[in-house]
Amino acid sequence: MSISTTGKYGRVFDGRSFQNVIPPPPPNTAKQQQQPLPVPPTTTAGSSKSTIFVSIPQFRDGKRCAQTLQSLFTSASHPERVHVGLIEQTDTGEHARDDPTCLEEYCALMGYKMKEHRVGIEHRGVKQEDWDSVMEGCPRAMDQIRSVRFHHLAAKGPVYARSFIRKVLGNEEFCMQIDAATEFAQGWDDLAVKQWMKTGNEYAVLSNVPLSGKERERNSVDKSVEVPRQCAIKIGSEGVPLFENVADGKAIGLTQPLLSTTQSSSFAFAKCHYETNVPHDPFAVQLLETEKFPRYARLWTRGYDVYTPSINIVYRDNVVLHPLHHTAGHGDEGEKKWPKNDNERRNAHIRMKVLLDIHHGITSAEAASLAGGNGIGGKISTARANLGIYGLGRRRTLDQLLDFTGIALPSGDFTGQHGNDGNGCSNPAWVPYDTSISPRENLFDGTGKADDLDLEPEFPLRTLPDATGGQYDHPFPMGNAAWDEMTSSQKANNESSQEESSDVPYSIVFLLWIVGLFVWYSRFAGNGSKMKKAGVGKQSAQVLRNSAKKPTRKIPLSERALKNV
Repeated sequence: MSISTTGKYGRVFDGRSFQNVIPPPPPNTAKQQQQPLPVPPTTTAGSSKSTIFVSIPQFRDGKRCAQTLQSLFTSASHPERVHVGLIEQTDTGEHARDDPTCLEEYCALMGYKMKEHRVGIEHRGVKQEDWDSVMEGCPRAMDQIRSVRFHHLAAKGPVYARSFIRKVLGNEEFCMQIDAATEFAQGWDDLAVKQWMKTGNEYAVLSNVPLSGKERERNSVDKSVEVPRQCAIKIGSEGVPLFENVADGKAIGLTQPLLSTTQSSSFAFAKCHYETNVPHDPFAVQLLETEKFPRYARLWTRGYDVYTPSINIVYRDNVVLHPLHHTAGHGDEGEKKWPKNDNERRNAHIRMKVLLDIHHGITSAEAASLAGGNGIGGKISTARANLGIYGLGRRRTLDQLLDFTGIALPSGDFTGQHGNDGNGCSNPAWVPYDTSISPRENLFDGTGKADDLDLEPEFPLRTLPDATGGQYDHPFPMGNAAWDEMTSSQKANNESSQEESSDVPYSIVFLLWIVGLFVWYSRFAGNGSKMKKAGVGKQSAQVLRNSAKKPTRKIPLSERALKNV
């Protein structure tokens, strides 16, 4: 089909020139029927009721993160279906008053602010009561916000932080990944689901570099919507392909999402099996740019396709800065960064090279540390098999990916590599795959090759089949009913196992109750008598008795999730 000369379906600027988007084949035509199509998308509750999980990692940026959190809920058409997973990397010490958490600052914005408390172990009880009171009153804090928090000195970069999403992901249907400083289009939740449905692809991932707040104002005046689109893929100094942080192209007037050869970590929206089938690699530490293409490769070879949305769903907030961040930008003199560890970074670089089968730049000593196999080639093959779920999939091959993106990886003597200079950005063609192959199938099955397979991540709050690898395999004639059936079956099994486990003789239950009563009496009533004999004031004994009578407080989801770390 010839390229449209009118730009009816939109235009793409690839960094050098504009090209018109090729329209899709008309439905129900012989040409369309001959072409393989992606697995059709499904939803359990429709665009207005499907639940959405939003992951937000933040590094010492609690104030901006709180504004993002507030905007997330206020801008949503259906805020009740939005759930948030915070990965908080802050100073956890008692003296860290200038490094608040995102959750604490969000509640303050909503009118529930923590009081000033004196430092010391003797004041922790009062501080905890104040915190409990704030959490109970703060809108959505108890039921829709979960968090993992660790000290900023233990931070190892954004990829490592995002790997903790597994600790707070529940049974939501859709997942969205954003940065801590993000603004939202009004009704973003409906817009995102509808855009995803327009792709016609169950394994679609909406992703692009978000437009800045300043460009948002200018864009709203124009008649045609401009959406940032990353086109160029470069080969880095160590041979790993790289995406730029800033979009070098744009899409204008798209009538539907457009297939893309790149993706952005600042915004991604997909079904949540995207998180369980292609989990963030906790071993890709100390990396920023180097991990982006390897993650795209993992997604693509497992059957996922990235699309630039036809509208702007989120925006970058780079105006209001937290005191820990200033206008000098990133780096040693700008935004505060996580502690550097060159050895960890080097090991992570080697891991990315192993994933892409790049031999160049790996020293003999480093190859020896990979173990397994004979020679550097054999050792890398073994190391690739050991990646398991953090490696490539089997739905598409690495060679197909290189053809699709228009790049070449370096050979052993570091020759032959090249980027794509933005070519092929306007009309990439969808690459079909065998849908009978599960997205969880690894490039290497582990038999005869892996000698130290990386363990798969656990999702303690997610009980749907995809959390344990038992998800549906496409295509299935019953559509989404197959997913519902599996979910119902799993629930029935859980209930059955609970009933079986509760079948305990009454005499044993009664005996355990007597033992518990004795322990309680020895702990509280007995201690009270001893305190009186020791001359301890009546007031102290009364406080102890009152504390024993206090009902157990409802533990927020944020604390329950943290206990699983």
